[in-house]
Amino acid sequence: MKLFNILLIAEVSARDRVIGGFPEPISAHPSTLAIYKNKSQRRNPRFRVRQEDKKDNIIHCGAVLISSHSAITAAHCLSNTVLFIESGRGSGDSKLGECPPSFQKKHENYSSIYMSNDIAILNFEKKLKFSVNSFPAKIPDRMPVNNRPSTVCGWGSTSYPSLDYPTEMICADNTILDKSSCIDYYGTQIKPGMVCARSPTFEQDACVGDSGGPLFDWFSYEIDSKRCVHEEVVGLVSWGQGCGTAPGVYTDVFHFKDWIRQNAFECLYCDRDHNHEDDKCVIDI
Repeated sequence: MKLFNILLIAEVSARDRVIGGFPEPISAHPSTLAIYKNKSQRRNPRFRVRQEDKKDNIIHCGAVLISSHSAITAAHCLSNTVLFIESGRGSGDSKLGECPPSFQKKHENYSSIYMSNDIAILNFEKKLKFSVNSFPAKIPDRMPVNNRPSTVCGWGSTSYPSLDYPTEMICADNTILDKSSCIDYYGTQIKPGMVCARSPTFEQDACVGDSGGPLFDWFSYEIDSKRCVHEEVVGLVSWGQGCGTAPGVYTDVFHFKDWIRQNAFECLYCDRDHNHEDDKCVIDI
């Protein structure tokens, strides 16, 4: 599975194969959101954004729920159009909400050339009710830990260079790389606020259509008494070289924690000692 933007197109022999992913129900990672657009767009091969010319409201990117009123995604997923955000996709209590451009906020220093500061906020006017299929992720209180297991999820292509999109959420396990190893692959393209992750053989990876989706800290995963999942989102799918050929590059969520706190309507887990009445797993009947 591969989610991010394609900066360099690798020469890969054509073959249909899953890029190391496995299907998961949305309840396994309930902060994962799907973004749809109401306009068709031409494909830009630089970005790991799914775009089709003949369909409206297709899955365009991923996002991560951080409260009942806000989510985070990649800045390159925004293009000054109305976005439709789906929570609980594939479950019986999925919800679709509208996010107009006035409720979208790109990082003011985002660069589409260098892919730096690739983060954005999506705010919702209407409060989203939590459930086992829709529950916010935690914002880390530390930098990404080198060599720590992580999990990336989304609805991006499961093959490359031929593209094949799944109907169910696909996740893949990989490992966070230290900064020097990341620079060994990409050199000066790696900027502050970026973090790399890869599997030992590169066979588990994000791909086209996964942009803006989550990279979770594997060890942070907990399930509460009401079966709601609590986990940290350490990265957002941003860019990479092909799919399954080199480390994936993600937006480092911790690096932008203060910016998220300042621009989100609400960030439930931005503070370790939060005291929110909304911090409850409410099951819709």
